[in-house]
Amino acid sequence: MEFEGPLARLPRLAVMVRGETVASYLWRLAERNGMRFEELAQHIGAPRTIKAADPQTEEVRLGPVARQRLAEVSGKSSAQLAHALVSLNHSRISARARRQVQIEPWPGNELPVQACELCAAGRGERRVWRVPAEQWAVCVRHGRWTATAQGDVQIGLERLPEVVDAHVRRLRLERRTGPYARALMADAQQVAVYWWQCRQMASRGVWRARQEALGVDRSALWAVPLVVYPEAVVVAEAMAVRERQRAVGRSFAGSPAGWSTGRWTAWVGERLGMVAEMADGGHRGLEAWLVSHRNTVPVVARLAQQEERAAPRSVPLSPLEPHRTIPLHGPLEEASCLPWRLGSPMTSTSWG
Repeated sequence: MEFEGPLARLPRLAVMVRGETVASYLWRLAERNGMRFEELAQHIGAPRTIKAADPQTEEVRLGPVARQRLAEVSGKSSAQLAHALVSLNHSRISARARRQVQIEPWPGNELPVQACELCAAGRGERRVWRVPAEQWAVCVRHGRWTATAQGDVQIGLERLPEVVDAHVRRLRLERRTGPYARALMADAQQVAVYWWQCRQMASRGVWRARQEALGVDRSALWAVPLVVYPEAVVVAEAMAVRERQRAVGRSFAGSPAGWSTGRWTAWVGERLGMVAEMADGGHRGLEAWLVSHRNTVPVVARLAQQEERAAPRSVPLSPLEPHRTIPLHGPLEEASCLPWRLGSPMTSTSWG
């Protein structure tokens, strides 16, 4: 498809939200300028047969030509668009393709998450939808939890400030650890789910208090990731320490040989402030994780190696088995190596 010359900037611009989907932004930009979605899409290169995308279930993929034309009409550079509309970078449409604008459904387990209502305030009447990393998100700026479960969930965290603090710590962990942090966070959440379903660790303490603050009981499974989030982040941080040592063939005890399960699980219990609960059975969920993340280098080989030090926390950690491939989107549980699932009986879990 050929186009003549650059396009003029539209009279009214729409402020982009970091992580917003292309479909969401196109809808808002069109409405700001009194246009239908289809008109704007055709203006940047879509065929006349294009239909309006549903931003709650569909995404708009743009080829290089359409991306450039969107930059022209929006008054933004291509780099600015790519920084804010992160899914632009996932398009596989080439510059030679005749269809520079295509609409695709999101996978059922990767539906967009509604942006924080306070972040979106003043950006028009239409809701803002963000690319899903998980099926929920935390807005640190306004202290809100947003999710897709059971409709649109927007929860103020004024009574649960520890959830916001935990998210700040998770972001710090991701900056230090790199992409592997997502796998560790997924595993940590699964361990917390195990504890929650077996009524261990914080089930009779802070988790019950958070459920009461939310006005829910144990039947509200959508709330479990929120209820266990602070403790899951602490576990993910502890897992990162263990993995940095495993990466150089060391045990948690600091020796180049051996594998100290009990010492590490006890240390996690100390970090959680739940030493007794860990000793009373909470260690089992962590031990299942340690089995999947055990040192595979034989002891004799480790003894023969020159002693190595674990990489500093500021250096990204390369993925280790069993997480060589880490999905970047969708439910966190899908990125975990642990087999159980929220809502399924623990007795049905395969431990092989």
